[in-house]
Amino acid sequence: MPSITRRTLLGTLAVGATVGVAGCSSSCPDSDAPEPSVVVDAGDAGGAFETLPTGSWPSPRFDAGNTGHGPIRPPTESPTVRWRTTLPAPRVDGAAADASSPTVADGRVYVATAEGTFALSLRDGTERWRHEATPATTGPTIGNDDELAPPVVAGDRVYLATADGVVALHADDGTVAWRATDAAATGVPTVHGDGLVVPTADGLVGLGAGDGHRRWTTAVDATLPAVADGTVVAGGEETVGLDAATGERKWSASARGEFYPVVADGTVFLGTYSQLVGLALDDGTERWAVDRGGGRTFSAPVVTPETVYTVERPTEASDATFALDRSGDGAPEPRWCSYVGEGAVTAAAAGHAFALQTGSTGPETPQLVAFTERFGEATWGCATAARPLPPAILDGGVVSVTHRGTVAAVGGA
Repeated sequence: MPSITRRTLLGTLAVGATVGVAGCSSSCPDSDAPEPSVVVDAGDAGGAFETLPTGSWPSPRFDAGNTGHGPIRPPTESPTVRWRTTLPAPRVDGAAADASSPTVADGRVYVATAEGTFALSLRDGTERWRHEATPATTGPTIGNDDELAPPVVAGDRVYLATADGVVALHADDGTVAWRATDAAATGVPTVHGDGLVVPTADGLVGLGAGDGHRRWTTAVDATLPAVADGTVVAGGEETVGLDAATGERKWSASARGEFYPVVADGTVFLGTYSQLVGLALDDGTERWAVDRGGGRTFSAPVVTPETVYTVERPTEASDATFALDRSGDGAPEPRWCSYVGEGAVTAAAAGHAFALQTGSTGPETPQLVAFTERFGEATWGCATAARPLPPAILDGGVVSVTHRGTVAAVGGA
């Protein structure tokens, strides 16, 4: 395994409104693929969970702010694949993956394919119910290709973005609670309080979460809007802040996120085509920027109370996961980085971050890797027969779905 010394960046960086890091021929000092201490082969399944993982991962980025961080304690040492199942997943025109990323709540795993939305038992992967509706195809959130919108869970409802509008299902049996079919969904819904914000063909729409009644519509493009403190943040050609109750525009900023905005602690975090940028949530003014120079783009970050994770994509070097220290309201400062190929960091919990990495497949090549938050050590990884999508992280478990619709649950007993 590459040493901490090779992975750690220089600690003496300029601090100010913009933090600059000297350009280099490679993305970070560590240009080797991470070598986890333990590699789990997703082709080997051990059976049902004896102790069911707890907690939930109700939306693709955990919360309405899209932080990707939850108060969860994932498995950190020698996990095994407890169960695995492959869903019927016909190809969908325009989408690179045949399945959505998973969400999990109340002992059920939710995944969407062209065959519909499936609710699986978290204990053993058996099908609990399915609802036949074609999921919406959304803009990319981690790569360059369009994706299938995953189910979003809040309370006793499961919300689906479909090609025919938005559908709310009862979580226990999959029956329909309401439908809003006056505009095709084009992005992932975000639940906030009693409201639902949905990207549609009409623009960004605010619905009542209980009855699907349309409250407002505004001509804003988005794939995965963020909501915090009564403000909806959405990004297209520009980044805008909207009143969550009325949809009225509060501010706009020229900074353009590469994928979607992330909101935490009154700051909007944007991975842009040249910088990692922090905007004030209340008025959209720029607070800070991290600029690595030289035509580098940054992925949408994962944000924890201590760390900002992002993938840097230089034009002439390998992609790398960066962990940056959060310090007050100033610009985050790089702590460590690790090569991930053309991958993405998608989740964090309890001192660990989870990244997807590209490369040849097989039992010795993990595509999902867990890193320690402080030093960037690769503790364990999971090798799959096809590329994985962003996982759902639980207390004592991780649920992963491949591009071809194979669902696997990893954990302890």
